[in-house]
Amino acid sequence: MNELLTFTLFFLFFAVFHSILAMEHAKNKAKKLMGKGYRYYRMIYSVISFPLIIPAYLVWTTYSKSSPLIYTIPDELYPLVILVRLSALGLFGYAALQTDLLEFIGIKRENKKSLITRGPYAIIRHPLYLSGILVLITNMNMTQIDLLAVLLISGYCVIGAFIEEKRLLSVYGNEFMKYKEQVSMFIPVKWFVKKM
Repeated sequence: MNELLTFTLFFLFFAVFHSILAMEHAKNKAKKLMGKGYRYYRMIYSVISFPLIIPAYLVWTTYSKSSPLIYTIPDELYPLVILVRLSALGLFGYAALQTDLLEFIGIKRENKKSLITRGPYAIIRHPLYLSGILVLITNMNMTQIDLLAVLLISGYCVIGAFIEEKRLLSVYGNEFMKYKEQVSMFIPVKWFVKKM
């Protein structure tokens, strides 16, 4: 089977199960079935999600070097690529510090949360997704399978951001609407306008 199709199928398998397990409907069913054990749902979700992405990742990394080359970023731009990647990693780290990662992956019990609007979340609404996308698109040698991975993962992040925003709207209501009006989704246009 063609490696591009194999990667796509493995990635879609991950995406579908990952999304289903994250839906409120699935969480509500789990809450009924698990009772008090539901407090471990987030950890179980994280433990299940990781192995589901491994087949797609293995196909991607195995065939990346042998897949036909689409483009190469010129060597003169290498310092710029490094700057963008370091900025993306810094953004990811800074955004991660604003959240409780142990709670996010389910190791720590969930507390009543407040809407995070500080740090990088004051500049864009989805800094974690943006930083991942920036790292992906700055691959110096983009092969067919690399480009496919970038498109699928980026698309999944964008769709995930819209779904997450629907959930945030239902949880935080007007507070989230006001935040959404003041802060851009991925590109910090509103932040730049305020600074001018």
